Amino acid sequence: MQDGQASTAGVAHRSIQRWRKVLPYFGTLVIFALIFWRIPVRNVTGALEDAPALKFFSVFLPYSVAYWIIDSACLTWVVGRFNQALRFREILPIRASTYLLSIINTNLGQGGVAWYLSRKLRAPFLEILSSILFIALMEVYQLFLFSTAGVVLYRAPSARQAELVHVLRIAYVVAWGALATVVMLFARARRSDAVRVWISGSRVGPISRTFLAARPLDYAIVLAIKAPSFGLALLAQHFALGLYGIRIPLVKLILFLPLVFLAAALPIGVAHLGTSQAAWLLFFAGNAPDAKILAYSLAAHFTFMLCNGLIALPFLPHASRELTTLETAVREQPARLGSSAGKPA
Repeated sequence: MQDGQASTAGVAHRSIQRWRKVLPYFGTLVIFALIFWRIPVRNVTGALEDAPALKFFSVFLPYSVAYWIIDSACLTWVVGRFNQALRFREILPIRASTYLLSIINTNLGQGGVAWYLSRKLRAPFLEILSSILFIALMEVYQLFLFSTAGVVLYRAPSARQAELVHVLRIAYVVAWGALATVVMLFARARRSDAVRVWISGSRVGPISRTFLAARPLDYAIVLAIKAPSFGLALLAQHFALGLYGIRIPLVKLILFLPLVFLAAALPIGVAHLGTSQAAWLLFFAGNAPDAKILAYSLAAHFTFMLCNGLIALPFLPHASRELTTLETAVREQPARLGSSAGKPA
């Protein structure tokens, strides 16, 4: 009876795993089917032919390099603050090489960084992952920060956009309230030995380690480190749009571009495709023909992916050698401990 239940549970688990792998591809296909049902493919391909590829590359490559440096600086500070100290130059190749994973899926890239660092620092994976998730949360709130400023400054030209801005105002009040609640709850847990011991000893203890240790100043420091990356993204997109002949007011970009980035990070598409294109059309369709907005979003997206890939490629041999060395050390450690235990006192 138990064997039958275990077999049924195993089949159900494998079925869920298969669906999780298929879902992003299915989601991407559905989104693009809906988009191209409304926008003829020939119009988009015609608009893509006008995309200034080399000029896009000249805009996005410097931005990608700056993003990589800022991203690595943030990772260096957080890991040093909550785990173990690493030098900035040690983090640079780690962060660059995992960009290839992030191209496929943001969560895969974050998991890759955590796994790499756990091997390098010989620290528990979940404790490192806690720091990575802390950075991820602050990346989301960095986008909220700029979009909140956009909500305050933007004057909607139509009733439809005015309604959307009103919804965003309510959403951001809730979002910032949620962050304040999280900070206060963990602050209270730090002051209570019983609560701290209960959290640390629970199943979520390792994954909440960084959040339990982080103080309000730590949240502010990570936001301050990450904020320039969106400022540079804003400028890069603004210049690239201008090169393509699309004029979007800067305040409107400040408001809606963070939402495009958040949509791209949703785990329902492959390589961040589909959701970001839908977001570009939703927020910026009034600034240019739909086909041109869609063509720009695709051209900019693939240019940025190419730039990230070019940054990652030179570091792959280094990352491969280091991972091989680390894995060898991890496998040999139990053998050394066993031989030491077998020696006479």
